[in-house]
Amino acid sequence: MSLFEEYLTLGPWLAEEQRRDLYKFLLKTRRDKYRLDSELLLQNRILDTLFANGAILYLINDNAISYKTKRVDEPAYGDEVRSLQLRRFNFLNTARIRKFFAQAELDVLRNFPNPGKEIEENRGFGFNVYPYYDLNYYSNGRGKFLGILNKIRTRDGELLQNLLAS
Repeated sequence: MSLFEEYLTLGPWLAEEQRRDLYKFLLKTRRDKYRLDSELLLQNRILDTLFANGAILYLINDNAISYKTKRVDEPAYGDEVRSLQLRRFNFLNTARIRKFFAQAELDVLRNFPNPGKEIEENRGFGFNVYPYYDLNYYSNGRGKFLGILNKIRTRDGELLQNLLAS
């Protein structure tokens, strides 16, 4: 089992720094997949993908992208989890959509990890209020200026280096 596959089983037991490192890892390693998926989504206005033990349904409505998720074996999707306003021109949206995809996959991993050693417990759907692509994440909602200062100070964790090396 690779290091990345091992982390796909840990989901809700990951620390905040580990989740942020996984987000950065997904952005770097799945760039081409995200680019192709964003093109499909912009064309068809709907996209269904799988990640870890979850399914993700992306939708574009009223110039905003959103996603719903469910465990792979469940029949119906839950409520909308997160949304992102799109820009007027599609070429400006590609990078933003890639970040949205990585955040969605991380949210799915947190809630629907692959089966592993950890005992699964019944709990609600957990996710960060501010996604990693939003500067408010780095300032805990106290403004984007403070967020950019804190983001610059934030160092990549050891997990990201280990994942990229493996």
